[in-house]
Amino acid sequence: QRYETSVKPAPADYITQTRLRGYLFQNEYRVGSHLFTAALERREDKLFNPALDSFSTTLFRKRSQDALALGYGFVQGPHSLQINLRHDQDSEFGGRNTGSVAYGYEFMKNWRVTAAAGTAFRAPTLYQRFSEYGDAGLRPETSRNAELGLRYNDGTTSASLVAYHNRVRNLITFDYSSTACESFFGCYANVNRAKYEGVTLAASHRFGDVTLRGSLDYQNPRDLDTHHLLPLRAQVHGTLGADWRVGGWTLGAELQASGRRWADAANTQRLGGYGIVNLSATGEVARDLTLVARVDNVADKNYQLVKDYATAGRTVYVGLKWSPR
Repeated sequence: QRYETSVKPAPADYITQTRLRGYLFQNEYRVGSHLFTAALERREDKLFNPALDSFSTTLFRKRSQDALALGYGFVQGPHSLQINLRHDQDSEFGGRNTGSVAYGYEFMKNWRVTAAAGTAFRAPTLYQRFSEYGDAGLRPETSRNAELGLRYNDGTTSASLVAYHNRVRNLITFDYSSTACESFFGCYANVNRAKYEGVTLAASHRFGDVTLRGSLDYQNPRDLDTHHLLPLRAQVHGTLGADWRVGGWTLGAELQASGRRWADAANTQRLGGYGIVNLSATGEVARDLTLVARVDNVADKNYQLVKDYATAGRTVYVGLKWSPR
C-alpha cells in the first residue's frame, strides 16, 4: 500500500509545503484461535517553500521513519488477549520500542471486564519543528497508558464504563505565549510532564426501529509541573443521539456538547463551552449504491476550538458510496 498527501499552509507572507509518502505491507496468519500479524511501514516527510526554485535552501528539510510491527491475538471462550510490539527507527531521533497488552474476560453472560496497558512514541513533524510556528528543538513525545473497563451487551442494550490513566513525557502542544519561533501567534512546544486521567461512560438501547445512544467523558488533563490544565482540552464532553430506521433509510440526529477550555498554558484565556446539533441520512438508492448526507452545526453556532481561529458554521455534505456485492 502506498499513499501520498500534500498540505499547504499558505499565509500571504509565508508559504510552506509538506509532502508525506507512506508505504505499508501487512500480513495476517490465523491458526485456530490464534491470529498472528506482521507489518512493515515506511514514512517519508519533506518540508520546503514551493515559491523557491531550488530545494537547496535552509528551509528544505526531510526525514524518514521505518517501523516493524508484530501482533498476536487470541480469542477462546470467555478469554481474549492481544499483544502488540513495534520498533520505530527514525532518521533523526533513532530507534524506539513500544508495545501494548490487552486482556478481556467474560465473567458472566453479556458482561465483560477488560484491562490494557501500553507505551507510545510520536516524533514531531517537520512542520512543527521548522515552519514559521516551529521549534527546531522540539523533542519526541513518549507515553505510558493504562485502562480498565466494564462492558455489557445483550444485542439490544449496550453499556460501558472505562477508566484511564496516561502519563506523557514531552507532550507536543501549541503554546500561544512562546517566543521560540518567528510567529507572534505562538509556537509548537513540549510539555515536560503531563497526564490524562478520567472516565468514559457510553450506552445505547434499541427500541424497535429507533436506537438511542449517548456518551459522557470526564477527564483531568494537567501539566504536572505547573498543575495547570492543558490548553484546548475540555474536562467534560458528551454526545446524545438517535438513529431511526424507516423505509430503507437511517435518519440520525446528534447533540455534541463540550465544557469550557483554556486557550493558553497559563490558564488565563478562557474559551467558552458549546453545543451543536448534527443531522444525517443514509439509504440505498440503487443496487450497491448508497446516498450519504449530513448537515453539521444545524443552528450555525458560532464557537471556537482554538483561540482566534474560525470554526465552520452550518456545513452540508452529500455523497454516493458504491459497494459492489
